[in-house]
Amino acid sequence: MPPLHPVTRRLAWLHFWNDFTLDFISPLLPGQVGVALLGVMEGAADAIGQGLKLVTGRASDRSGRRVPWVRAGYAANAVARPLGAIGMLFGWPLWIVGCRVGDRIGKGLRGSASDALVADWTPAAGRSRAYAAMRTMDHLGATAGALAAAFAAWRWPDQLGWIVASLVLPMVGMLWLCRGLHDVGRAPTAPDQVGWWPRERRLRGPLALITLAALGAKISPLLVLARIAGWPGGEGSWPVWQACLAWAALGLVQSVAAAGAGVVTERVGPRAFLVAGWFAGAALYAGLALASGWALAIAGLGYAVLAGFTEGAEKTYVADLAPASERATAFGALGLLVAMATLAGSGLCGWGMQPQILGAAVFWFPAAALLAAAVGLGLAGPRPTSS
Repeated sequence: MPPLHPVTRRLAWLHFWNDFTLDFISPLLPGQVGVALLGVMEGAADAIGQGLKLVTGRASDRSGRRVPWVRAGYAANAVARPLGAIGMLFGWPLWIVGCRVGDRIGKGLRGSASDALVADWTPAAGRSRAYAAMRTMDHLGATAGALAAAFAAWRWPDQLGWIVASLVLPMVGMLWLCRGLHDVGRAPTAPDQVGWWPRERRLRGPLALITLAALGAKISPLLVLARIAGWPGGEGSWPVWQACLAWAALGLVQSVAAAGAGVVTERVGPRAFLVAGWFAGAALYAGLALASGWALAIAGLGYAVLAGFTEGAEKTYVADLAPASERATAFGALGLLVAMATLAGSGLCGWGMQPQILGAAVFWFPAAALLAAAVGLGLAGPRPTSS
């Protein structure tokens, strides 16, 4: 197999350091904002950021340029994440929510353009491996960040706000990495050829089914962590440092899964891979609803495998079905639809997880969504043929 293009490799390292800083903060959030607000915060932040992907994706397709949007997005991340320390130091949960939303705006600025930049520099036969490499570096960075957070929470539990403020240093390094990115030099697309929604008919069914699956597959992993750790608090709930270690374990499993997913997706195709992954995901969420003790931890690790396996295959499927002239728009549409599903799924699960409402039984909802999506894609999903 040919090596990844240098621009793609640089993007992979940006993914690593981005997720290092993101996942240093993420496992600290349940204790800062509470589980009821957690689902709404994560869903709303993703909805705003992912909705922005449609706008920026269209702008990227019209101009033929990806890199300015990637740089702008990482710059927004570099500002928002360290500012979250203020809310932690003064006990202001709504400030933390605002910073989380600002961080996701950064993802919205860069997300579609970044995914399209990977596709621009990668031939069709190598895209599943390229997207798998992005996800692998995501999760390796997440693992490293969570391990660092676990050590900080164990060693300096009263200084976490100041430590989060110090994340400005790796964020500056990320901005330096952005300097080496460049576009393929694709000509701008005529305005009348780029709408606000992808025009390719074969994308309609897959986008709808990926959205349905996202009601389950894309609920905030912090909610899964909260389930495993026994939050909201009570007897047997985990301390913060132990939850950070669990978060690191989830990230490590996701990185291994993502690394293997690219090879398997190339062999069986993204459609078949997604069908199998969604069926497995339905079983795993049933496990989260029913299990306890070590079985619950195993179900949580299974969730990490699902997350690591499927996102790269989703992006490969969309990239193969979408024409190059509206590829970023297609990724923007995917982001918007997934965001709406994430908001609904995360909000429902965060609300329903409260012991006085449904508790663990709320995880039957994402299981049903994944099962329905797997059946639909298996029966009616188009096979990609574009180059």
